Amino acid sequence: MPRSCLEARRNLTAPRFSPPHSNHHVSAVMVMEAGVNAMTEKPMALTLRAAAMMMDKASETNKFLHVLENYRLDLVERAINWAIGRGMIGQPRMLVWMDIGERKWYWDWRDHKDIAGGGWTLDGGVHYSDLFQHHLGDIRKVSAVMAGFDNTRFVKFKSMDDYEQALLEKRYAYFRKTRSLKSVDPSSFEQPVEATVEDSTSAILEFENGVIGTWVVSRATPGKIDRSNAIYGSEGAMVWGEGIYNVRQELAVPLDELVKQFREQLMSDQNEFYFPLGLTNALAIEWKQHFDAVKGVRPVEVTPMIGYKAMAIPMAIYESATIGAPVLVQDVLDLKVEAYQGPLNTIAGIHGTSPRIS
Repeated sequence: MPRSCLEARRNLTAPRFSPPHSNHHVSAVMVMEAGVNAMTEKPMALTLRAAAMMMDKASETNKFLHVLENYRLDLVERAINWAIGRGMIGQPRMLVWMDIGERKWYWDWRDHKDIAGGGWTLDGGVHYSDLFQHHLGDIRKVSAVMAGFDNTRFVKFKSMDDYEQALLEKRYAYFRKTRSLKSVDPSSFEQPVEATVEDSTSAILEFENGVIGTWVVSRATPGKIDRSNAIYGSEGAMVWGEGIYNVRQELAVPLDELVKQFREQLMSDQNEFYFPLGLTNALAIEWKQHFDAVKGVRPVEVTPMIGYKAMAIPMAIYESATIGAPVLVQDVLDLKVEAYQGPLNTIAGIHGTSPRIS
């Protein structure tokens, strides 16, 4: 039988690469109270109430709080954002975002709801929700369902002698390319652990500007992996990994050509803004922006509020699925809907009235 969460935590063998989400608000508040600027990875915190506490503390202490959200800084995403804003697919109408596959391997604390806050819909999905709103504007309403179809994860695999070394060196390529272990004989799985996060969500996103989005995330769907990601407009479609298709269903602008067009039209000051010192690695750009902001050169691109709003969409999915009804994103942002997050706040010791969100 799968081990319990408590037993799993006592016997973890996989190394921890980053602080658990449940620790983000604790660490951030502590360092800002000590007079130090804070930087936090995505998602911003375990819950939105915890994230709001962090923003309040930054305001109270006059310290800089930087939320790391690197996907939008990527060269390809810069080009896609430029193309959509320029009207290259006409007026955006539909977002279709499929993130479907299977994962059997145990991902340490990320598989436990009370310290991760949620599954891949939150952990990785916060990147995508930021892209959705960056490219298409704010999301107004969310309707969603979620499930835990197969919560058993496995710590070890007999046929993978180098598994622990791969974890140590963060070399997941053997199986993480597809978020799967399809190349490993299932009979070789060892040390089952019962995960408590959801493994599947399906959501309808209604944007303020009328765009309709369908976002499906699953790590419990064996068979064919689906990473279909596209924005459809009145005059064509932007397809991730491919480029722009016209109304005749032709690949009119391949992705490489789109990136080239984007870079060629940049003025020198724009080029320096997007790619300081010639950097194109999104993580490097993110750190450069951080140090520039600390020195007062220029503010970071991803403000705490942007990080907060990115986190609000996965949380709106969980809230909608928990109460069995659509939710307004503004109500989630304002901490008026916490059916899903309430128990997490209790576990984390987060109490009191709603923080000031500014």
